Amino acid sequence: MDIQLKKWGNSLGLRIPHQLAVSLDIDETSTLELLEVDNTLILRKKQAPITLDALLASIPKDFQYPSDVQDFVDSPAMGQELL
Repeated sequence: MDIQLKKWGNSLGLRIPHQLAVSLDIDETSTLELLEVDNTLILRKKQAPITLDALLASIPKDFQYPSDVQDFVDSPAMGQELL
């Protein structure tokens, strides 16, 4: 696919065709990463950082701490962590 670069201030800009944006699931809110590798530009979608809710939801219901850290998990607060 050939595209034409356009002047955008002191930089160059490009337009991503609609069908390609749909195919790649990107829109104007997406963050892309631009890499230069062997005299080639690579543009790829950056994954959004995982949210705390998503991370917590990924913990299996039957999760158990390994035995070597269970004592730490069960121990009471020793400092002023809760103040």
